[in-house]
Amino acid sequence: MANESNRYALVWVDKGFLESEGMLRILDETGMIASQGADWEKLVEAAENTGGFALSGILVDAERGPGLWLASPEAGGIEILIPWHVVRCVVTAQEPPAKHVIGLAESKKVEKPVPRG
Repeated sequence: MANESNRYALVWVDKGFLESEGMLRILDETGMIASQGADWEKLVEAAENTGGFALSGILVDAERGPGLWLASPEAGGIEILIPWHVVRCVVTAQEPPAKHVIGLAESKKVEKPVPRG
């Protein structure tokens, strides 16, 4: 992967990444996952049942250190290292992420007008 600024990424992460309550809190506070309140057990159970979960954010670097660095647009520059041994798949895009959850909820995406020219 190229080291490009402002490249968005969707990363499928192995369920083992959620083994600590501290990591859940970091992901919640940085906006990397939707806040589940005190119901972390359901989030962890869903990750275990599906073999993992998805994180999205700005791809900071995929060529530095022992993993992929991802930042949330809302986190004010905080970067999270996702170790390579828990990364299962990475999808990148140049455009900002859609405002809906892929495959997990009903989409309410706002359609952009198509440029004519």
